[in-house]
Amino acid sequence: MKLVFSPAAVQDLQLIADYTSRTWGAQQETLYLKERWAKLDLMLDRPENYRPRHDLDIDCYSERYGKHVIFFSVLGETLQVIRILHSAMDFSVHLFEDPEP
Repeated sequence: MKLVFSPAAVQDLQLIADYTSRTWGAQQETLYLKERWAKLDLMLDRPENYRPRHDLDIDCYSERYGKHVIFFSVLGETLQVIRILHSAMDFSVHLFEDPEP
């Protein structure tokens, strides 16, 4: 299965990396992102095992990781990460917004 990121998800990753680096240092940023990649690898193996989000206005799944939630869709042999949002956010609002720089 192929993994792709929406432009918004790429921005989410960058914002998370920047915040983590500023707050806890570069070493923690590296560790957090490395663990996130490991989680994405697991998701690629069995995307159907994750939570379908029928409560949202988009056909997608979600998986919580730390204080964030990864939203993704599966299209054939492609897993597309749509957004990576903080768990305290209102997903129904922020899922469709562009990330703030």
